[in-house]
Amino acid sequence: MLVTPPQGWQNFDQQDDVIELIARSLKSKDEDGIWQYYNLTEQSSLWCSDEIEATNLLQITYESPESDAAIKSLGFELTNNSSAYFKQLFRLKKKLKTQFDIRDNG
Repeated sequence: MLVTPPQGWQNFDQQDDVIELIARSLKSKDEDGIWQYYNLTEQSSLWCSDEIEATNLLQITYESPESDAAIKSLGFELTNNSSAYFKQLFRLKKKLKTQFDIRDNG
C-alpha cells in the first residue's frame, strides 16, 4: 500500500524529516538491527524482513538519483504475524500519520 501526504510528495516540505524518522525507526542488520536493507536502483531503497512465510517491507522511490531528490512514492507491505518486523513497520506507519499526516492512498 502506498502512503502519501495530503498535498502529494511534490509539495511536501518535510521529506528530510520523514527519511530521518525511517532511519531512526528501522535499523539494518549492519547496524545491529533486524532489517535487510537494499538499494535496488539509484532511485530506490528497500527495507525488507527476512521472514520465510511473511512479507514486511518498506520501499522508498525517489524522483531522480540525485542525493537531494524528492520522494516519488513510499510503500508498505505488511503481514500481520505479530513479528518484530510487523510491529516496527506498524509503529512507523502510525508515526508518519501522526507527525506528518501521511496516510494510505485509498
